[in-house]
Amino acid sequence: MFSNFGCGIIVPILKDRLGDVSSLDNYRAITVSNTIAKVFELCLLRKFGDFLTSHRLQFGFKKGVGCSNAVFSLQQVTSYFTKRGSCVYLSSLDASKAFDRVTHAKLFDKLANRNVPHCLLRVLHNWYNKLVSVVKWNGVLSKSFVVSCGVRQGGVLSPFLFNLYVDELIYELEASDAGCCVCGNFFGCIMYADDLLLLSASVSGLQCMLDICYKFGVENDIIFNQKKSVCIRI
Repeated sequence: MFSNFGCGIIVPILKDRLGDVSSLDNYRAITVSNTIAKVFELCLLRKFGDFLTSHRLQFGFKKGVGCSNAVFSLQQVTSYFTKRGSCVYLSSLDASKAFDRVTHAKLFDKLANRNVPHCLLRVLHNWYNKLVSVVKWNGVLSKSFVVSCGVRQGGVLSPFLFNLYVDELIYELEASDAGCCVCGNFFGCIMYADDLLLLSASVSGLQCMLDICYKFGVENDIIFNQKKSVCIRI
């Protein structure tokens, strides 16, 4: 029965009905998961949630924290520097399909390095080794195929696992001393799920943080989309 927890049904949803319906880019894949599996994940989250925390500058998927908090932080940091006669150099990075690119082996390594209880680690490792999906199109199901990367779409634990997967990046940016600091507190990056803002008082500082993001992306199979990434000066 536990093997059924890893099964998902992918339903392609058309993004633009006036666009090219034959283009794969015009579809968004939604995965329908087992309801009992979600209940099981809720139980795991209640018992082991304290081991799945992330940096304070990650504002995504946290109770009592949201996009408005991230926007407020951005406004306050830029206001703090501009009122003191300094510019703020900002870069907005977009990670392409970041949730689907999570490498399972690296994810488990990061969990182990956090001293996550072995029982939880074994459950997740066993679970992710059973991930398979089928595509549903016009009421017909395709043959099943193995899902070898990415966190489970729609999974209760998936946002927490993703936050943990990219958490190291925020700490590396903080350690670089290249970003904005307010009263000794680092605010050089603001992250909301897979969307990342970099803030620095100098061009060289911003370049340093961009280099860190590039290196982290190479090491963790995350690709930043240059078409959706921008740099501005405030």
